[in-house]
Amino acid sequence: MIRATQKIHHDCDVLIVGGGPAGSSLAYHLATAGIRTIVLEAKQFPRDKICGDGVSPIALRELQTIGITETDGFMQANEIDQVGMFMNGVQAHVALEKPEGLPYHARIIPRITLDAMIYESAKKANAVYYENCRVTDYTVLANKVVITYVKDNKEGQLTAQLVVGADGSRSIIGRRLRGNSPDPTYQLLGLRAYYEGVNGPRNRVDIYFSEENFPGIYWLFPKGERGANVGMAMVFQTFPQQASAVRQCFANHIANNPFLNERLGSAKATEKMQGWPITFYDARNPLIGDRVLLAGEAAGLINPLSGDGIQYALLSARWAAETIVDCLSQNDYSLAALKSYRLKLEKELAYDFSMSNLLVQFGRNKTLTPLWMSLMKRVITIAKDDPSFATTIAGIFEGTYPSYKVLSPNILLKILQQTGLDAQAYLLKNLEHPDQFAKDGALLADGARSGIQEFIKDPKVYFQWLLGIAGKGIGVAAHTAKAQAKQGTH
Repeated sequence: MIRATQKIHHDCDVLIVGGGPAGSSLAYHLATAGIRTIVLEAKQFPRDKICGDGVSPIALRELQTIGITETDGFMQANEIDQVGMFMNGVQAHVALEKPEGLPYHARIIPRITLDAMIYESAKKANAVYYENCRVTDYTVLANKVVITYVKDNKEGQLTAQLVVGADGSRSIIGRRLRGNSPDPTYQLLGLRAYYEGVNGPRNRVDIYFSEENFPGIYWLFPKGERGANVGMAMVFQTFPQQASAVRQCFANHIANNPFLNERLGSAKATEKMQGWPITFYDARNPLIGDRVLLAGEAAGLINPLSGDGIQYALLSARWAAETIVDCLSQNDYSLAALKSYRLKLEKELAYDFSMSNLLVQFGRNKTLTPLWMSLMKRVITIAKDDPSFATTIAGIFEGTYPSYKVLSPNILLKILQQTGLDAQAYLLKNLEHPDQFAKDGALLADGARSGIQEFIKDPKVYFQWLLGIAGKGIGVAAHTAKAQAKQGTH
């Protein structure tokens, strides 16, 4: 007896939710491999995204593979070969060496331009886009995944072998996969405004450190002839809670920072200050499921120390494409089949992200901010006169050096040496003025008293902070042990 088998219909092989750097570069890789790909994008291109707009050398290497570095948008972008670091009257200007094995210095490319360039490359490779299309849900069945969306106030559905969530910090795919919203202790808040009429070099990004938003930074990234992206990033949860609103904090810094004022001069903001949440790496969260995969910021691939996400979006897209090609060849889209993608992310990024999370966790305790700022001041002081040290520190913010280099013996030794020099200078200066010792001692006592009072007022947050340090420290130790075990087997 002949039995007819019903062929399962799929509108495409892979459906990608989100057309940012992760989603569109993944669409390019898949479409180039002949895989039927649909991208659902909530807005219509060209559209803006709130971002710092910095594109690292590693990200540019990825963009080179999809032809972006041949476009006018890339050619016209500001090339960055210097970084300025500023804090409390101390500054350092660092020349950035072109990283070995990488073809370009960093660039500043506004997201409205960058995302449109990647989108055009993906479309030329035959990826299909549904724009102005908001995804509301997905359902995984035995032989397909069904995606529900709304376009022009009408609900529709598409079917695919696999769905990829590349829909950013508020990912609907990620939320459904996790079963909850992102943990706010793994989120940053970013603010940005574009300015025109800015002074200073077009090839230097400036980073400003301040007690009011630590752990976090302010920045000025040059755009075009005299434009700039001016912004700040800070962690969502610090303690004790600050009284000032975040937007007011940003406005105060712009008004009161002399280094930033020098660059802004009479420049005018061309838009209102805009904010966005940034979700960074949480090792507890799933990155894959049966017929489901997360990429880019939807997967939490943001380095909390630098705030960079574009290079990790592009890297994760390429790694996801490699896994998906294998899944299609085996006709297997199960959790087990997608495991190679998760393992690749863990191997390449998890240790560095875990170290960054640990360093940020230390800074959440605002009572200790004077200590952290003192250390940052020493870092900038050393960077002024030590090119090797400066290159490492700048490379961490640029994304070309891993975050764990902050705790390398060489870096720590130089900071300790500078601490000794500062202490010696302090003693010599104040031997002639003993009353200064009494004043400083009183300030130190006031700081200690304030810390004790804050602890008594709310000991719970201090215990949570310590537990956070312990948990993130265990995560770093686990990755270290895993890496050493692998080395031992070779």
